[in-house]
Amino acid sequence: MTTKSQNKKRALVVGAGGLRGAYDGGVLATLCRKLDPNYFDGVYASSAGSFAATFYVADQPDVIENTWRNLVHGTKLVDYLNPLFGRNIMDLEYLIELFTDGTSRLDVDTVMHSPAKLTYVLTDYVTGSPTYRSPSKENIFTLLTATAAVPLLHKQVVIDKKPYTDGELADTLPVMKALTDGYDEVVAVYNKPEGFYVGERYDLFTNIISFFLPPKIANLLRTLKKRTQQLERDMFMNNRIRIIRPGKQLPLRSILDTNKERLNGAFDQGVRDAEDFLK
Repeated sequence: MTTKSQNKKRALVVGAGGLRGAYDGGVLATLCRKLDPNYFDGVYASSAGSFAATFYVADQPDVIENTWRNLVHGTKLVDYLNPLFGRNIMDLEYLIELFTDGTSRLDVDTVMHSPAKLTYVLTDYVTGSPTYRSPSKENIFTLLTATAAVPLLHKQVVIDKKPYTDGELADTLPVMKALTDGYDEVVAVYNKPEGFYVGERYDLFTNIISFFLPPKIANLLRTLKKRTQQLERDMFMNNRIRIIRPGKQLPLRSILDTNKERLNGAFDQGVRDAEDFLK
């Protein structure tokens, strides 16, 4: 990569993917260690990518790595028995507890004072439209929960009396938002390899899940594959966008795979791809 130019504004964009976010973690931890922390003028993130993106802005690559390698495996983050104990299947509150206390504590002050503008994508649960929010010291953890609140796995998050859900549904990888906002160059971290959506299994899954969701959210889910494929085509045709993505399928078996060995494999793949990109 080139050194930072005073004449160009650069944005880092990190997308969705559930536990595939381990790949994003490997990429961002590496970029954070190798580049000037202020290399990017803006950081955009959707859903699971928001966690690594936030710690990137906080200049905490060691926390990114430790979290993905050691703290989200097994039933710590995802447990289908959680509703029996009043918790969500995807226990984002567990993550927030880590990030507000202990060794994974987020340096909120550094995020707030960073020259890089941090923006999250949320999906309005009533209208289905994307909402772009930059965090304050008071709402950063609420926004992090909202952008990653996958329907049926986590309840909607109410902000200013409005319910929000997973940012992936409305804008899975907000590269076009970054360009619209005036950034000259975009580096996109995209954890889906070529051919990810081949086959009918994904379509069957989304059609079943859609029956349990309100119409606008169900429609977003049913059209997500088609919209993402169009986004891929648009990105590859735009010379202002550079993409870091796996060249092969990640070892994870699903977006809810919490196997520690496979999560570490995905993280390692992200590290290798980031190092190759920087070369």
